Amino acid sequence: MLPALIDAFGASPDSMRAMNRFDDIVAKLPSGVNFYRLLEARPGLTQLLATILSHAPALAEQLGRRPELLDGLIDASALAPAPSVEELIGGFARSERSDEDYQLVLDRVRRRVNERRFALGVQLVVAHSDPLEIAAGYARVAEAAVNVLAGAAVAEFEKVHGRVPGSELLILGLGRLGGSALTYASDLDLIYLFTGTHEGQSDGPRPLRATDYFNRLAPRVTAALSVPTAAGPLYDVDTRLRPSGKDGLLAISLPSFADYQRDRAWTWEHMALTRARPVFGSDEGRASLSRIVEGTLLMPRDPAKLIADAAKMRSDIAAHKPAKGPFDIKLGDGGLVDLEFAVHTLQLRHHVALHPQLERAIEALVKEDLVPAKIADAHRLLTRMLVTLRLVSPNSAEPPAASRPLVAKACGRDDWNSLLAAHDAARHRILELWRDVAAHHGD
Repeated sequence: MLPALIDAFGASPDSMRAMNRFDDIVAKLPSGVNFYRLLEARPGLTQLLATILSHAPALAEQLGRRPELLDGLIDASALAPAPSVEELIGGFARSERSDEDYQLVLDRVRRRVNERRFALGVQLVVAHSDPLEIAAGYARVAEAAVNVLAGAAVAEFEKVHGRVPGSELLILGLGRLGGSALTYASDLDLIYLFTGTHEGQSDGPRPLRATDYFNRLAPRVTAALSVPTAAGPLYDVDTRLRPSGKDGLLAISLPSFADYQRDRAWTWEHMALTRARPVFGSDEGRASLSRIVEGTLLMPRDPAKLIADAAKMRSDIAAHKPAKGPFDIKLGDGGLVDLEFAVHTLQLRHHVALHPQLERAIEALVKEDLVPAKIADAHRLLTRMLVTLRLVSPNSAEPPAASRPLVAKACGRDDWNSLLAAHDAARHRILELWRDVAAHHGD
């Protein structure tokens, strides 16, 4: 294998980086024999491996934990777009064993989910797919994972505690999951809710009152999604957007959620709901939850208070979470956080463009003549950069010189300098928009 490896690494954009990462992977293997046999049998994989190791530290780290992820790239379908959520759910849930225990279910689903996520990252690195489609694919994979793993956690829980008649668990996705555009490193922002009343009681061998039932079930769903197993880690889950934050119950009833949003929620909680959508539960349960979200967003509100609250929140974020580097696409001035604040403030103020996908919301605001048309281009550019840099430069630093042409191409630019110019122009437009929105107190 040595001549083939030398040829592949020698032709890669960053030979030393690729070889060092390859050494890290091999060092973690109990035996290198099977790994080398795989590369020998599939010569094309060696060149692909060199490309991945040259450009994508996040994927290299994943390979270091599970070198067998390369197996999934043998099939040409690995470079196809992620299928629908329903199709993914079927693939993740399928099992050859009828007696599979809960831990084996978690391991199997995690392996399949991570294979999909890895393949999507490879598509980006080899310039096979637009980063916007990669982001949508990551979101479909995550939503399918939530459905399969939450379903498995519910089924396991019901063996001991039964079901609460007339009640079910619902999960509301927010942030990038709600907006159907994740990156490789995105957390899952979730709120756990349940239908029915607090007075219900489960019918299993160890019955629980409804509130206790769902507040014990919700952490199990979080664990199914986030606790590392033999198949590796999956997602970080953030539940701090629930009513009353970290001090509130992890799961509350739909009526309690509606009351809280109507009477006690802060402006930032309503802004978060602009990107919220149900991602788990029956059709009926999801529809009920969607009606609550929509009703909350359409509530009358004082424009001056809304804008003052939004401006203070943005200032607080800038003070407590400064940009991590020159290419922190989210937190820097004129970054995606400024854009989100501008869009969400306009949505709540004018009760228009209430779509959880930021791109579609911006398109609607352009039609309403509330934002300039070029803001849509700025959003697409920064989103492409965010998705790409999460793989190429996770620490928000300027990417290595060898990877800059890859980043420029993924973002639709001819070279690195033209990307920098477009990036600066996009940030300027977004910062100008946010300052304009924040200045119009009650106009």
